Amino acid sequence: MNKIIKIILHTFYWMVFCLLSGAMSFRLTNGSDFLLHHLNIYLYNLLWAVIQFYLFYFFVYRLIEQQRYVRYFVLTIIISIGFGIAMILLFLPLFGAPTQMNWKAAVPTIIGMFIIGNTGSLLRGFITWFEDIQRRQEMEKMLIRNELDVLNAQLNPHFLFNTLNNIDSLIFRQPQKASESLITLSEIMRYMLYDAREPKVLLSREVEHYQRIIRLQSLRFGNPEAIRFDTPAALPEIWVAPLLFLPFIENAFKYAVKSDIFPMIEFRMTISENEICWTSRNQFQAETDDKTARRGGIGLSNLKRRLELLYPGKYSHEASVNGNEFFAELKLKS
Repeated sequence: MNKIIKIILHTFYWMVFCLLSGAMSFRLTNGSDFLLHHLNIYLYNLLWAVIQFYLFYFFVYRLIEQQRYVRYFVLTIIISIGFGIAMILLFLPLFGAPTQMNWKAAVPTIIGMFIIGNTGSLLRGFITWFEDIQRRQEMEKMLIRNELDVLNAQLNPHFLFNTLNNIDSLIFRQPQKASESLITLSEIMRYMLYDAREPKVLLSREVEHYQRIIRLQSLRFGNPEAIRFDTPAALPEIWVAPLLFLPFIENAFKYAVKSDIFPMIEFRMTISENEICWTSRNQFQAETDDKTARRGGIGLSNLKRRLELLYPGKYSHEASVNGNEFFAELKLKS
């Protein structure tokens, strides 16, 4: 939800609150003069209302998000009683009161604090609900765009042209390797056509897909030591959105140049405490591709928006350039 809309909602709530509480004071006393003469007491009560409201809005509501409803209800009662008593005890030295207090009079104050606190949770719940609807709608649009992107990737003439050329060069020299490459290409197309259309895929399947792409892309380098892809020996059963790390691979192969430094392109995936960390390094021509490398490529910029929708607050991404080396890292909480 837009920040301006949130500010308008909060402003509207407190305007209504002040008008209703002011009208109640006017109706239950001797007229509007009473309210003006006791404005300090009215502001005192308003301050407690603000504290109670935003305590629930920012903190106590988290129990509802965690589906701890009994704990939320119990904590609501405890906080309301505690705030109601504290409000009365602080009222005595500030504004004066009879020496003998009738504690039954504290009941309306406690009930009022209870209602105000739950109103804060209600407003937070409404905003969260509205944001979830917006996020789902945007994710549906993104999934449609992703399907088109997947289709384009399947029919990417540049990738197919280079791959088929590389396979063609192997047919007479290394027919067995050419056959294996054709099988690998068909497996890539099958994955893009079926698996990649799903909202989530197993990480192990995703890694296998990347290994096939890297295997085909590596044909133009000749030396198998030019490319390195390190992954854990055993991948846990983690489900991720498909093709999240593909832009890093495409970007690396697109801008990488042959050099005396080995490996020329390096990919690494590590997993620890339900966090997936992907890093990629590649050598490039700093004189011509520096600006492009710093931007990280169009695919990487599109990936950032996709991550914001699919993994809000659960990822970190950074990219840097050191001389002729481009480095990119993505950390993802599964």
